[in-house]
Amino acid sequence: LERPVAALNAPSFSSTSPRESDGTNDKGRAMRIKRHKAVRKTLKFFQVNFGFRQPYKILVDGNFIHAVLTTGNGDVESTLSKLLMGSVRAFTTRYTLHELQSLGSEYKATLAAARRLERHKCSFDGKVDTASECMKSEIGTRNESHFFVATQDKDLQKYLSKVSVVPIIFKGVNGVSLLKPALTLKNSVNKASMARMGVQQYEKETAVMKELVDERYGQRQIAKRKKKAKGPNPLSVKKKTVKGAAHRPSCGSE
Repeated sequence: LERPVAALNAPSFSSTSPRESDGTNDKGRAMRIKRHKAVRKTLKFFQVNFGFRQPYKILVDGNFIHAVLTTGNGDVESTLSKLLMGSVRAFTTRYTLHELQSLGSEYKATLAAARRLERHKCSFDGKVDTASECMKSEIGTRNESHFFVATQDKDLQKYLSKVSVVPIIFKGVNGVSLLKPALTLKNSVNKASMARMGVQQYEKETAVMKELVDERYGQRQIAKRKKKAKGPNPLSVKKKTVKGAAHRPSCGSE
């Protein structure tokens, strides 16, 4: 018997789905979820301990803008907003624009993208020569303006991680990411949180701290000593009987 034409042309279905046969999509999704969790954890660290809030202010240098554009990630500000899962304000400086202008036509698109960002006036304008020096001076040692820094400059990343409290954004192989806080910064935060819980034992042993501890806790002890115990409940106390008053004869016995 001949098979029908429709049966001959019917597609054959495999018992395994494309997702089961190829796990690359699942692997990529798992990696993205892992990166998002790491970003959330780092963001929470800077929010809780140092007061970083939306809209996040980000100083962006030319090499980061160029890295984002050449890899097809799209608009710089929208890429940063997607990474930080919130509203952002991306800034560049005139030093960054001058550096991009000096690099020629190859960086023409990068220069145009940098000009679309807000321009931040460096506090040390005229006293620095490069974009990295401008960022270093603007961040300082305390980063009071709560800036993020987006850069591909490894030396600048290391410098800022050591001397200041600043979240650093970079473009990696798997996309734009947020650098984890330095170990020294984590340790200082842990020490500060422990100190807020009370005076440390080694501090109590110093002469100055001993006086402070005695002054603080000694008053509490004195106050406790001044508290006197309350008297007994009068209802529970047995009344005293007068001697000779007992067994007095009644009138009917006379």
